[in-house]
Amino acid sequence: MCLPACGGSKSDGPSAEQKAAEAKKKADEEAAEAAAVTARKAKREADEKAKADADAKVATELERLCVVPAKLPKDPVAACEDVGKAHDAYIRRVGDAKAVADWDASGKEAALPMTVVQCTQADSVKTAACQKNALEGAGPELKDHVKKMMQVCIDKFGSKRAPPSGMPQKRPG
Repeated sequence: MCLPACGGSKSDGPSAEQKAAEAKKKADEEAAEAAAVTARKAKREADEKAKADADAKVATELERLCVVPAKLPKDPVAACEDVGKAHDAYIRRVGDAKAVADWDASGKEAALPMTVVQCTQADSVKTAACQKNALEGAGPELKDHVKKMMQVCIDKFGSKRAPPSGMPQKRPG
């Protein structure tokens, strides 16, 4: 008999137990991957829902704030100057010390004239009153939405006339 010398007792592949262990390991890895995919999908959907809820909250707040007060100013130029002052006061009211310092150092010089120009281009006392009202009533949750706030007032109450010649046209979008 040549069983030990010929190698006849040794099998040529993994045993049934090894195959079962590999299959279980592979199934566990696939289950873990599927769970990870499901978790990522749930997180992404939750993030999208949270963003949609936040956007809806901002839109609701903008609709509440962007209205014309009962008393309208008479002079549109002075009203737009008041919008610039309200913008400055808003940044000072809702910003932290660093944000106010940055605003004073560089932001104010560019932003305030642009605020006044956009208000003036809207060619409407109602727009100016709306913008000032919105800035005075807005809370810190809208600090990143000032431009949107201004645009909502322009869209609602801005003049529908063509701007005078030489005046920059409204940018599309």
